[in-house]
Amino acid sequence: MHLMLDKPFVHLDEFSVKLLLKGITREKQHLPQQALAITVDMLLDINRVINHDDPKQCTIWCLFLFAFFLMARKSNLVPDSKMSFDIDKQLTRNKVILEGNIAIVIFNWSKTIQMGNRILKIPLIENTRSALCPLRAYRNMCKLIPAAGDSPAFLFPSKHKLVPVTYTDFQQYIKEFISKIGRNPRLFSTHSFRRGGATFAFESKVPAELIQVHGDWASDAYKLYLQFSLSEKVSVAKAMTKFIP
Repeated sequence: MHLMLDKPFVHLDEFSVKLLLKGITREKQHLPQQALAITVDMLLDINRVINHDDPKQCTIWCLFLFAFFLMARKSNLVPDSKMSFDIDKQLTRNKVILEGNIAIVIFNWSKTIQMGNRILKIPLIENTRSALCPLRAYRNMCKLIPAAGDSPAFLFPSKHKLVPVTYTDFQQYIKEFISKIGRNPRLFSTHSFRRGGATFAFESKVPAELIQVHGDWASDAYKLYLQFSLSEKVSVAKAMTKFIP
């Protein structure tokens, strides 16, 4: 049997190939699934269902507020597993420095600080008027779960010892509390806090360059996380219409 290996079975010119690829792209359209932003109203709803006398729940509540107001990456707050906690990478108790009504949170490592070339210091302010006060949550957590300065910032009591809150724990509890307040847990993740914090800062008229510094973004990629309301989008259209001759 003689096989004609020197000739292609099907000949497609350049136009046909482009047309074929275009058709495949249309059939396989894919939009990246981006977690929705946590909002202040959602945090207030979660606060109402949190048991602030329960050590585990008060720890999770503090973690939620730190993640939101610091716009922090999960890798800076919790380890992937109990055994992988890294004192140089994740937050420890002695890296939360309380000075009156301000807390300075120190990160020696982050996605943008790989070689220890700088130290990131992010302030948190006490807010006695609101249930969403990260300092009150932190003090309550430390009262219920006291720990050494070099211990992980977020700890769970487990079988007469303390263990680090892990990424899996973080993810599990956000799903649980999102469900408790009547939202779809599949639409939210730990990243929802970072996105929500940036969006809230933007809505609070914080200058873009300060949001970038506060959230430790190396570029203006954080703008991709901002979530705009329909009314904000309408205001853009109105502004453009106003100046049309």
